Amino acid sequence: MSTSAKPSDASLPAAPTRQWLRDRLAQAGLRATRQRLLILESLVVAKGHPTAEQVHRQVLRHDATLSLGTVYKALDSFVTTGLSKRVPTAEGACRRYDADCSTHHHLYCSDTQEIIDYCDPQLDALIREFLEARGFQNFRPRSFSLHITGERADLANEPQ
Repeated sequence: MSTSAKPSDASLPAAPTRQWLRDRLAQAGLRATRQRLLILESLVVAKGHPTAEQVHRQVLRHDATLSLGTVYKALDSFVTTGLSKRVPTAEGACRRYDADCSTHHHLYCSDTQEIIDYCDPQLDALIREFLEARGFQNFRPRSFSLHITGERADLANEPQ
């Protein structure tokens, strides 16, 4: 079986160039404003699945005048245009974002709030076959993404 927790999308550079960022925004139909460039860069280089607040803190290092509201608006426009995905948490209290738009699933650790990207082509094939076999009245699935909540096994045995 071929499964993996994946660190990142191979198409996302560790240190994106300004031109790469501009191209991504243009492909999404968005103007490459200074604010969007900073916010997209911060999202792409962020470890894990940051909240808008985490992206905002990173952006403030380069532009102390950029508001949290601007960050939220930009991140929402990135989601709308397919530049990023919104990742739900088990609690649903905060919005987390993922610059990796490739097909993958998420493992959510309820102890640490860590979200781990997970790929399993065999699982994907099984789900596709299941959906095709069941069929849905007046509905045709385009894509799917699993969000699995649990605890990391290496943390489960630690004393409290």
